[in-house]
Amino acid sequence: MLAEKQIETEEIGAGSANAEAMPGGDNDLAWAKQNLRWAEGKPIPDLANILRILERHEDYKGRYIFNETLNRVLDKGNLMFEWRISECTALIQERFIPAVAESAVNNALVVCANRTGTRK
Repeated sequence: MLAEKQIETEEIGAGSANAEAMPGGDNDLAWAKQNLRWAEGKPIPDLANILRILERHEDYKGRYIFNETLNRVLDKGNLMFEWRISECTALIQERFIPAVAESAVNNALVVCANRTGTRK
């Protein structure tokens, strides 16, 4: 998780104090540092970084496709209802980018799903 306190702690070089208590912990931080764009010691909360997570991270890569008939994103075949988008946003906020907006995650899901493929 990249809680703001963890980011500040990493900047100082003391390590992430709560990493063991949170799923992903240091692994998510290491992955984010290698794969996301950063500014002023924090991951940039934009569409490009969200797409990097959805398209590159093992937990998300290949999960999303676009259903043209329903005009909706599917997650492993399940329709992405609003609560699923909210849940996905919360996970991204908790693990990678605390300041990311739900609307940006929703847009990234649509782009990612269309890049992965479509189903009729």
